[in-house]
This record gives sequence, structure tokens and C-alpha cells, in this order.
Amino acid sequence: MKKTSILVNLFLVIIFFACKEKKSTETIIAEKEKTNQVIFKVDERIEILRIAFNLAVQDYIDPKMLPCDTEYSKRVNNHFKEFKNHQLIKYIDDSPNILFDFPTIGLMFKNFETFEFDDIYSKELTGFKITRKEIDSLQTLLIDFSKKSNFKMFVENNKNYYRNAIKTIEKQVNEEKLFDNIVNFFQSKEQGLELIVFVELTNSANNKAVSFYDKYNPKKRATILGNICETPDKSTSTNEILELDDNRRGILYHETAHLFTDKLLNIYIGDLSQYKSICEDCNDVKIKDKVDHLIINPLQWLLQHRLNSKDDGHNFFLNECKDIRKDIYAKLNEYQPEKGMSFEQIYSECINLIKQSASEY
Repeated sequence: MKKTSILVNLFLVIIFFACKEKKSTETIIAEKEKTNQVIFKVDERIEILRIAFNLAVQDYIDPKMLPCDTEYSKRVNNHFKEFKNHQLIKYIDDSPNILFDFPTIGLMFKNFETFEFDDIYSKELTGFKITRKEIDSLQTLLIDFSKKSNFKMFVENNKNYYRNAIKTIEKQVNEEKLFDNIVNFFQSKEQGLELIVFVELTNSANNKAVSFYDKYNPKKRATILGNICETPDKSTSTNEILELDDNRRGILYHETAHLFTDKLLNIYIGDLSQYKSICEDCNDVKIKDKVDHLIINPLQWLLQHRLNSKDDGHNFFLNECKDIRKDIYAKLNEYQPEKGMSFEQIYSECINLIKQSASEY
């Protein structure tokens, strides 16, 4: 009996450690799967708002801001032109507060069929000068416009085009290991970070950072990337199939850097009133944004200089710039990760330079 008892206990111990080992292995595999990545998407919620906005303003907008003359923009016009008098289009046209970044609010809707607003983003509406009451009105109009124009079918018919439009730039970003290079620059060990790039194929006017994405998940940052063409009536192949050029690379550096600097900004910025002199008549949000970009904009050019040997911004900030950004860039340029230097230390010193500059005004 004693021998049997010992054998049973030994058997249970073996099972326990085997299960524990299996669990540990699964955890390690799961951690490895949480890679840092850039993800390109065409999002239906943004796309329908961009289409509606373009229909509302296309008769009087500056020709330079018209969508690129691509096969896709022609398909958009052909499909939706008969709905130009829809109430949604009139609503957008009549509202003085609906501007070019209007489609960004699409990311606040839970889906593109019910257009149910996610209340967690309510505080963001003031930045777009839109009230919750107006959002409710938009919901009704969007549902009606989507059904009558058969938007869902239009999206389905263009799925292959969307995939082809973004697959080249996504492949180039991955092959260049763009995200990994930035992570290494910041000496970060963090996993599961994501930059989500929503491509707007008929937005030729602006790019838009999205700080509220995915319920304020600190591991994710989103940006809307416009398909900007130099001359709208002369589309090139790079407007049909997006490619990674210096401009788009700079945007990706800029937005990815926020994943590392936003937390530092909150730690070191301190009392916002001390920056009033460098951002007159600014509310707290604008002050914070101003301080943030006094560092982020030079940092973007440092990344381009270090990772791609681009000297345009490097030479400008070191030799030609006449404001505080010159000192900030010089400080950032002291950052040498290979020497064990902490980026956090350099960042805090940049904030101190801004505080000093603000106090001297």
C-alpha cells in the first residue's frame, strides 16, 4: 500500500509539472505572437463619410483639393452621383462646422450598418465642434444614405481594389522593418504595439492623427492617411497602388513615435499654465498639443536622419531654424542608444528647454 501511495504521488507530481511546463510554453508562444506592427486598412465607416463629404463640396471646393483622378474616384462618382441631393449631403453642406477632417468621426461608430455611436468618445466631439444631438441626426441620415445608395454592395465590389491599393506599401513597411527600427531607437522591450493606418483613397487634402482609437488603448495609435496627389487631374500609378515614399515614411515615423512619447509627455509636462506664453489664447488641449509637437516634429526628422540618412530636416534644425526647435533638435541629437543613454532623460531635458523658453517670453 505504501509503495502504491508513493507511486501515485509521484505520478501526480509529474502531471503537475508537465501541465505547468505546457502552460509556460503556451504563455511564451502567446507573448511571441504579440508582435509590434503597422497595419493598413480601408475602413467602411470613414469611407462612407468621405464619399458624402466629397459629394457635398465638390462643386465649389478648390480644385487642388479634389480627389485624385483615379479609376476608383470615377467609380465613386458614377455610383453615388444620383444621391447628391440626399438629406445627408445637404446636412453636411449646410453645417459650418463640418470640415475636411469630418470623416474621422467614423471611427467613433461601432459599425457601418447601424452607425451606433460609442459613448466612450463623447468628449472628443467638442474637438470636431459637433454635438451629440447632431451625431444622432447623422446616424439616421447615414443609415438611410447607406441603404438607398447600396453602399454595402459598392464596398463589396471594391474589396479587391482596396487590398491591391494598400498591399504594396504594407509589404514595403514590413520588409524595411520600419516599426522594429523605431522600437530599437527607443530601446523599448514592449510587445503588442500597433500603428493602424486607415487609408482614405479619395482624400487628397490632409492626414489626420487619431488619438482616441480602440477605446484609448495605449498600445495602439491610429492615423488617417490621405491619398494626396500633386495635380488631381494627373493621377499616377502611386495613387492607385500606394507606395512608401519619404513623405509617407515621415508620417509613419511621426505617428509611431507617439506610442513612446505620449506617456512621457504626461509625466513631464507639469502645470500647463507655465506654457501660456508660447500658445496664446490656447485651451489646455492646444497647449499640450503645442508642447508635444515642439518635440515630435524635430524627432520625426531625427528618425529620418538616423534610419534613412535623410539630411533635409537634420540640416534645417541644426543650421537654419531660428526658434526653440533648434535647441530641442540639438538635444535630441545627443541621444545615443548604443551608449546606454535613456531616451526618457533626453525627453525630460527637451521639456525643460521648452519651460525655460516659455518663461523668457
